[in-house]
Amino acid sequence: MSSQIKRINRTLLLGWGLIGLVLLVAYIGEAVKSDLDVSYVFVFLAVTIIPIIFVSIMYFKWRDNPRIRYYFALGYLIMYGFVLFTGNTMMVFVYVLPMVPLIVLYHDPNMVAATGGVTLVLNIAALFFWSRAGKLWELKDHEIQIALILVTFLGAYLAARIYDSIYRVNEEYTNAITMQKEELYQQAEELEAINGQLNEYSTELTEKNEQMRKMTMQTIMTIANTIDAKDEYTRGHSRRVAEYAVAIARETGYTRSDAEEIRFIGLLHDIGKIGVPDSVLNKPGKLSEEEYQLMKDHTTIGGEILKDITMIHDLDVGAKYHHERYDGSGYPDGLKGDEIPEIARIICVADAYDAMTSNRIYRRHLEPDRVLYELENGRGKQFDPKCCEAMLRLINEDRLPKVKLDDSKEVRQAVKILSRVIDKAEAAAAAEEVQLDELTGAFTRSAGANLIQEQIGRYGKGSIFVVDIDGFRRLNEKEGFMVGDMYLKAVAEQIHELSGNLFVSRFGADEFLVYLPGTETAEDAESIADYLISEIRELASFDERYAGLSICVGITQIATEKDRVMVAYENASKALYVAKQVGIGSYFCHRLDGDDDDLDVAYSVDLKQLVDVLRNREHYKGGYTVAFPEFGRVYDYISNIAERNQQQVHIVLFTMREIRSGLTQEERARIMNILEKSIVGCIRNVDAMTKYSNVQRVVLLMNLNEDQTRQVINRIMADFYRTYDQKNVEIHYDAADLSRKA
Repeated sequence: MSSQIKRINRTLLLGWGLIGLVLLVAYIGEAVKSDLDVSYVFVFLAVTIIPIIFVSIMYFKWRDNPRIRYYFALGYLIMYGFVLFTGNTMMVFVYVLPMVPLIVLYHDPNMVAATGGVTLVLNIAALFFWSRAGKLWELKDHEIQIALILVTFLGAYLAARIYDSIYRVNEEYTNAITMQKEELYQQAEELEAINGQLNEYSTELTEKNEQMRKMTMQTIMTIANTIDAKDEYTRGHSRRVAEYAVAIARETGYTRSDAEEIRFIGLLHDIGKIGVPDSVLNKPGKLSEEEYQLMKDHTTIGGEILKDITMIHDLDVGAKYHHERYDGSGYPDGLKGDEIPEIARIICVADAYDAMTSNRIYRRHLEPDRVLYELENGRGKQFDPKCCEAMLRLINEDRLPKVKLDDSKEVRQAVKILSRVIDKAEAAAAAEEVQLDELTGAFTRSAGANLIQEQIGRYGKGSIFVVDIDGFRRLNEKEGFMVGDMYLKAVAEQIHELSGNLFVSRFGADEFLVYLPGTETAEDAESIADYLISEIRELASFDERYAGLSICVGITQIATEKDRVMVAYENASKALYVAKQVGIGSYFCHRLDGDDDDLDVAYSVDLKQLVDVLRNREHYKGGYTVAFPEFGRVYDYISNIAERNQQQVHIVLFTMREIRSGLTQEERARIMNILEKSIVGCIRNVDAMTKYSNVQRVVLLMNLNEDQTRQVINRIMADFYRTYDQKNVEIHYDAADLSRKA
């Protein structure tokens, strides 16, 4: 705005000077022609030049001062008044006309109106002055003079108003544009500053991402090494599987970044083995059905551990599905073909290849030709054909990565620390086990055992049931875990409906421990067990969803408030074992033959009941001879030989009893394995051994008298206590002569 005022001031000053110059030249011309006195010219020059000089000084001092306009108008009016009163013609009044367009430039209507008013007064005063001097021109000329001045200034006033309104709009628009420009400039500067910061942050973030990636890789490598460390024969397995999986992925068209994610997934594919006992992972012989199921469970455990981690896409897929087979015979879900996630199909091939080319506790690694044969043979059966062909190409072209393990001191130390953390976390998790099983609503094992022990101390009487679902593991493998969960819930609901005063604990995968305080006799307990079994049978017959559901029940009695729940559980478990020999949908009661709670008496009763079962199998319901296990047939064979040769057959029942409670399931299994080895090492080839319950083993000794039988038992006991020197268990034994009819 100041620059615009400066330009207008300069324009007006030049215009004023030009007008004064033109008039001066005109007056000089008249003076030369002697029409005008020379002195007049000098006076005109003084009157004109002095105001111009004064205003010019002001202009050069304050070029953008808006007040200069008023001095300009005043100086011009002084010159105009001078010529108006001294001119010798009435036309001098028109000298004001050149000033009008100049002052309009200021778009100041008030200034135009004031200038017009002064001009009109000067003209009227001049008329009076000339009329008194006797030089009054025609009246019509005076009218024209006044009308012209009025019209000129009226037009100038209107023009100034219009111009001022346009100027103000333009000024507002210009100011708005200027402000926007300033804001844009400011924003541009801010954006430039932000951009600079972003560049710095981007660089820093890139560095941090790289550091994070390295840390993530190191962390996952440590976890993978910790997993592998649980099995001394699988050192480096996870790292090799990861590298092989990346190579297969690249061979099948994966981008480098996607293949990198597969490296992470491969490193953690066996993380579920954290939940598998070391005794199972490192067992040199063939796994039992239960142990094999524990090993298979590592896939679902791994999937659960990783399912909520979103930093790496599909991280849980490799862990959960890498043992699915292309033909649908794998686990845990029996997926087939393209139903199996592609990442899991890649890891499946990599995992199998490393398993075949590595030494394991149960075998040496396979020869290269055998490995190629197994891969070829498994294509389309166990392995995805595309992934298998990629692996074969990598092997045949010698492009499979040579994996170098990181065996630095830092890595070993990190693995050691993490292993300790995992062990402590597992112990803490066991100590803080939740009170209720989410699926069945029953108490968890530890919480249920504690609660039932408290209730035994409160009531002092009652019965303990161990309820077991028949063929549960085979059911899970055949029908899936959803059906198994449905069966568990149904059985739990039926148990809870037996009475309002009972306590139920889920003691195992397919096993419930139930305490009924109101059943004081074995007959009452058997009646309730029979009712429960019939309710389950009726449910299975009326609802096709439960067509394969059946249970067996083992029963024992609580005699006093001092009875121990774990002793009662073991007794009921023995009874359950007998019930299962009878057949599906059966029950058996472990009787203590009175109120004597002495354990030796209880174990003797166990042996008596076992002898009774062996001798009288044909009297039990449910097609017992068909369902009786291999031990029954061995007993028949040994008994027949002994009878023909008039030889004695002794049966010995070994029972583990806890002196201090708190043994884990894994520790119990380990102790029983030691007992089995001691028995097998001390008996002959003609003798036989079998499992009677989780804490009991039965031995048949052929053609030995009482003293010889006692010697064998002593050797077994001595060997056991020499191998297992802890003081938290003791082994009880009881023997009977099967040659004598009881």
